[in-house]
Amino acid sequence: MQYDAERMAAFFDEYGEREWDRFEDGRTSPISAAVHAHFLRQFVRPGDQVLDVGAGPGRFTIELARLGANVTVADLSPGQLELSRRRLAEAGLEERVSDRVQADILDLAAFEDDSFDATVCYGGPLSYVLDRADEAVDELLRVTRSAGYLLVSVMSLTGAFAGGLERVMDDLRRHGPDVVEAVIRTGDLPPALSGHAPMHMYRWSELRDLLERHRCRIVAASASGLSFGRLHRELHLTLTDDERALLTAWEIDLAAEPGAIGMGEHIIAIAQKPAGEEQR
Repeated sequence: MQYDAERMAAFFDEYGEREWDRFEDGRTSPISAAVHAHFLRQFVRPGDQVLDVGAGPGRFTIELARLGANVTVADLSPGQLELSRRRLAEAGLEERVSDRVQADILDLAAFEDDSFDATVCYGGPLSYVLDRADEAVDELLRVTRSAGYLLVSVMSLTGAFAGGLERVMDDLRRHGPDVVEAVIRTGDLPPALSGHAPMHMYRWSELRDLLERHRCRIVAASASGLSFGRLHRELHLTLTDDERALLTAWEIDLAAEPGAIGMGEHIIAIAQKPAGEEQR
């Protein structure tokens, strides 16, 4: 599989509101969003200049705006940028958005070096660029200031295996062991199996190595969606507010354990750019 920026933009233009709705219709855990937001609260301060890249319809842009950050929004999809504009306006937070730019994480030339106190790349962008993740991390760090934070999440290979074993066995029986073995060996998931855009799913060791190759210091890591395997989805839709708050607190606590980091839907990592490494 090869990354194709135009096709990816067209995919998410067509995907539209489903990117927002997936947290509310049972496809993705609302607790996953809460775990991601937990790390925003830890590493973003009021007044920070923050780039939210691959921002989609603005779910985490809203969280950043509520924290008092000055947010620059970037996404590959014009359709998702327009949805972001609408969602931020509905939330009464559009004034916290400094700019919106159509941009690919492989080419952030619209932004000068060392522009942002923190750069957020949550969800799928690093997974969607497939084998070009090193180029993406180069760009994400280039626009981040010395000692600033890069907050990323990627799709988890081990989490997909553990939480979606029914789907794994169905693919095994329909497509044969060679097809499933290739996914497990490489982490590359083609649209024919996922029904989604082509993506690379990460092991935690792989994401850690990627960030450390770029001389980052990893200051925090966690699973998200740890409690959201296929058997638990209906349960999540019936949780009361109090139950969801408790489960969120427990997941934030447990998902950062070393043995749990790779076992959710996503792997979250917070990396700090080396101090004194302004771009020249």
